[in-house]
Amino acid sequence: MTATPSVLYALAPARNARLKRPPVLRWPPVTGARYYNVQLFRGKRKILSAWPAKHRLRLHRSWSFGGHRHRLGPGHYRWFVWPGFGARAARHYGPLLAQSSFSMRR
Repeated sequence: MTATPSVLYALAPARNARLKRPPVLRWPPVTGARYYNVQLFRGKRKILSAWPAKHRLRLHRSWSFGGHRHRLGPGHYRWFVWPGFGARAARHYGPLLAQSSFSMRR
């Protein structure tokens, strides 16, 4: 009997990496996925949702989300990825694909 994890870990950056520059988030591709839903959290607060068509997302030092400006400052961040199928407006997502975390240093 082989056990398969229900959640795959992200490919990059390495789990709990300590970074100086904004990372490129990478996860395994899913056959048939037309886009991915990526969510980034600092503490319990969601600070970014993005829907890239490829299995990666380059983070920037600052961005707008939910009517607020956010910065990728020093601290701990968690991120999650779900594959999306069909039109984005249909909101048809597969199960959680990847999750990981990283920290930004000064």
